[in-house]
Order: sequence, then C-alpha cells, then structure tokens
Amino acid sequence: MDDGHDIRAFLSSCEAGRDSAGAEVAACLARIAAHDRAGLTLSAMLRVSPDAQDVASDRDGARRRGVRLGALHGVPIAVKDNIDLAGMPTTSGCRALKAAMPWRTAPALHALLAAGAIVVGKTNLSEFSFEIRSRSSLGGDTRNPFSPSVTSGGSSGGTAVAVAAGFALAGLGTDTGGSIRVPAAYNGLVGLRPTWGTIPTIGVAPLAPSTDTVGTITRSVDDAATMLGLLAAARSPSSDARAGMRVGILRQLLGTSGEIAAGIDRATAALHAAGVEVAAAPDLPDAVLPRGDHIVDEEFGPSFDAYLRSNFRPGTAPASLAAVIAEREFLLEYEEVLRARAAPRSASVRAAILARHAELRSALTRVMESDGFDALLYPPSAVLPSSMENPKGGWAPELAACSGWPALTVPVGRSSGGMPLSAELLGRPYAEATLFALGRAIEAFAARPTPRL
Repeated sequence: MDDGHDIRAFLSSCEAGRDSAGAEVAACLARIAAHDRAGLTLSAMLRVSPDAQDVASDRDGARRRGVRLGALHGVPIAVKDNIDLAGMPTTSGCRALKAAMPWRTAPALHALLAAGAIVVGKTNLSEFSFEIRSRSSLGGDTRNPFSPSVTSGGSSGGTAVAVAAGFALAGLGTDTGGSIRVPAAYNGLVGLRPTWGTIPTIGVAPLAPSTDTVGTITRSVDDAATMLGLLAAARSPSSDARAGMRVGILRQLLGTSGEIAAGIDRATAALHAAGVEVAAAPDLPDAVLPRGDHIVDEEFGPSFDAYLRSNFRPGTAPASLAAVIAEREFLLEYEEVLRARAAPRSASVRAAILARHAELRSALTRVMESDGFDALLYPPSAVLPSSMENPKGGWAPELAACSGWPALTVPVGRSSGGMPLSAELLGRPYAEATLFALGRAIEAFAARPTPRL
C-alpha cells in the first residue's frame, strides 16, 4: 500500500523535492500490476493509460522550470469508464462498446487535465451504471480491497477501489442514485455528489439525466473541495467556521445495524467537539420517501440511444441501443431490463416521477427549516457489504439523487470486522462549502481507514 497521502500532501512533497509526478505514477502503475489482475485481483481498472509515465515526465519538467498548470499539477487520477477521454474508448463496461472512440474529452475531465492531472486509466463500473455493485462484461467484479470477497459498491466501484488501493490519488465518477457515495463509503473514502447541474455532463454516458451528476472520490475533504473548485469553474470556499451550525440526524435511516449506528454516533461526537449543534430531525413523510424511484426506467433508453448516435466516431460503436441489444455483447442478466428500458416511454409517467421529486424537495426544505438545520446526517447505506452481490442498503442515497441537493460521505472508522464505516451529510442546494466544513470536523476526529495490500 502507498503511504495514504492525499493530493495536498503529495503536492507539498513535490514542492519540497521529496516526491515527483514520475515517481508517484510509477508507484501507481506498479500497484496496478501487483493487485489489479494479479495478487488480490481487485479488477478496478479496465484500461491503463499507455502514456501516463510520459505525461508525468512532462509535468516534472514543467515543475523544474517553475511552471504549474494548476491545482492538480502532476496528480494521478482514475476515471470511471463512462466519462469520455479523447484517444481512449468509453465503454460503460460493455463488450459491445469496447472500441467506442469518443469525439472529444468530456468538459469535466478536461478541467482536471487543464489543471495538471494525469489519467492513469479508466475504471470498471456496474455495466451501464445500472447497479450498486461494480460488475461488467468487460471487467468482471471489482473487489473491495478491505475484503476481496465482497463488493466494492457501485456503480463507481472501480474508481473507489483505485483510490483506496493506491492506483491513483483521486478519482472522477458519476452518481445517479448513490453511485459515488456508496462505493466511497465501502472503501473508506470521501465521496462528493454536488448539487445537480453544477458540473456539466456532456461527454458522460447517461443513466437518468434528471438525476445524473459527475462527482469525486478522494482521500480527504480538502481534495474534494479542490476538485469541485475546478469542475465547477469556481473557487470553493475553504472556511472551517462551524460555530452556530446545526445538523439534524435522520433517525429513520439508521436501520438495524448497531455498528452503522455507532458510526453515526462517532460523527455526532466529532461535530459536537467542533462546536456544531446536533439534534434529531423530524422524520420525512412516508409519501415522499424515494423508495423504488423509477426515473432510470423512463430516461435511460432515449438518452443512451441519443448518446450512441452522436458521441462516437463512425464505425467504432453500435449506432443505437437497439443495435447493442441485438449484438448481446453485455451481461446477459441485463437483457430483460435493457429491452424494457429501450421500449417507448410515457411522458406522463416521467412527469409524475419528477413531481414526486419536487415533493421530496419541499419536504426536505421543511425538515431543514423546522429547527434551523444546515445539513442532515445519516448513514449512506444501512448495511455493510457481505458478498459480491448488490447490498440491500436502503434508500438513503436517493435523498440527494431525487432532490438534486449536494451530499458528502466521510469515513468514521471501521467495523469490528475491519470494514469502513461512513456518514453522509446532505446540504441545501449549492451549499457544498457547508458540507466541506462539517466533513473536515468529522475526518479530524476519525482517521481514514486504509487497506493492507
């Protein structure tokens, strides 16, 4: 395992001459070779960048000349393989898309590259981002480095494992219904789902455009704030002023696991120690709870079909979702759902779902205003992963997804079995700075767990 340093520590070492982009990328590539398809067979990576070492050398040369491209100069990152990078296929984990060459790099990723980041590779995911595990026809199952017999979570599980296992210092993923926050939680990392619409999703394979967002998986809250500042083209406030803040605990999401509840107790203690008031929040009404939300059923087919028709160079990818289905080069367990989602959709059904999302936003606003809460606190999953199959973790991740509000997961220690525990904070729209301030308080109280490789 690497020494667990985050972006800030790595860049400080580079400035002091103790580290370099070349050395860090070489170490990342060595860990990939040792543990991705060999060793623990984590299966986090779908493709390793052939020019990563050369780019690192260029970054080091620029540093010696006194040139810094930006806040990520020389930082190795891993990118979920549903985000376009020019010159490399974007597969969504599907064999039918193994040669799909995009026209250009997605604007979100371009912002990180312009700031000096180095892509070490594209990562495995749940095929088409369908599930909360990371299994695909191209990459198989991504394994959790804390316990390789259980899932990494998903659908951005490959990115989370890459960051946790030292294949990269940070990662870029997507979140439609928990796809950043659950794998971040299961791998002891910080997962950020920003306010919906903050980061452009051009050049990103869609799942449900009404809830899709790009987000980050990092080793620290500071790193999440740095990356959001680049992705959103705005400086993210870094104040740690927390005095007078109030956080409400959504107890209806605690579930039955004593260890997960104990993790929330640790987060509460950390917030109290930082001068934050924490109190029980009113339960959300059953009528607005996002259990079994079906927006993906309504939006995936038409949006993915349009994406296939316009996103790739001619002859490199199937021209339509129907063509993908006809080829049957995907996990066949998804055939039924693919056919169902490719069928004509009802505009009225979609409108009804979006109306329920609006009702959820109103209910959350009432809860936040009931006692002057700045954020809500709950576990991102009601269970710890116990196998390679989908964990039945409940609907907590859907709160941020269906409301469009920002959410941040922060590690709070380990279970008795050594698995990471995590807390999730939900904030008001565009209040990511508040989440970062609260998240820093939690991470100062509970050291981030790291796996032993």
